[in-house]
Amino acid sequence: MEFNLEKIRIWQTHFSVLRAFANLPIPELVVNEEQDSPTYRLDGKYRFEEGSQLVITLSGEGRLKIKDTEYDLTPGKAFLHNHNDHDICYFYPPHGKKKWNFLWFAFYGGNSAQLVSEINRNYGYIFDIAADSQLVNMLNEYKKYASEVQILSPMEGAQLVYSILAILCKEKDENCRPSSNSALIGEIQSLINYDPSADLQTEKLAERFNISREHLSRVFCQETGTSLHEYIIRIRLKMAVNLLLQTRLSSKEIADRCGWKDYSNFYRIFKQRFKCSPLQLRSKGIRPQI
Repeated sequence: MEFNLEKIRIWQTHFSVLRAFANLPIPELVVNEEQDSPTYRLDGKYRFEEGSQLVITLSGEGRLKIKDTEYDLTPGKAFLHNHNDHDICYFYPPHGKKKWNFLWFAFYGGNSAQLVSEINRNYGYIFDIAADSQLVNMLNEYKKYASEVQILSPMEGAQLVYSILAILCKEKDENCRPSSNSALIGEIQSLINYDPSADLQTEKLAERFNISREHLSRVFCQETGTSLHEYIIRIRLKMAVNLLLQTRLSSKEIADRCGWKDYSNFYRIFKQRFKCSPLQLRSKGIRPQI
């Protein structure tokens, strides 16, 4: 779908990062846009470009669809997503009466796609942003550079992206302050990290800390955002990768040292996660993201 950019974009400012670093996010542009066309629709299922985007409604109304549920994007509502997220579709409401005026900030590169996915998993897609908020004012500052390209160093570019995400998530971060269960979960995580090869069955851990299995599973997930079982697997895989790349131990010896008594189970999980066998990973010599 093509749009007349001069008509729908009130102003836009591009960024250029000189000698960009491969592992740092890169700001692309900030735009103030208006839409009132019923044909305006951007669906992640049909978008293949890399990159991420923050959209903030200033006036009027847009619509966001997450899987099968639709949400109104009224003033003060913002959403964060990756362009090619298949769960996301946003559009101008079919029976909209006012132009949808919104700010958007696009960025890409480094770990930005993974970071945005992680934010979506933990905080959701939708955020509350006041019209006079620090974030809106910060983005609107670039209006005065609309006829220019902002030249940034790699660190300046990354700082801009991280600052915007930090401000966006600040309110939801408040809900992540240590709770009465934080010390307990911290002890359990320390125990797992200290000796991943130990008997780490949920029942054994619950008994050790004098709590029920159900309570341990529930609290661990609430505090960390992942299940106890998944956390243990991740730590054991991290140890296995280290041993594969730093020793000449056989993969069976490594599986045993990492707490897998059943080698076939270790092999299956390893290949499922990394799309290669332990020996193939060793031959590549590349440390995967865990």
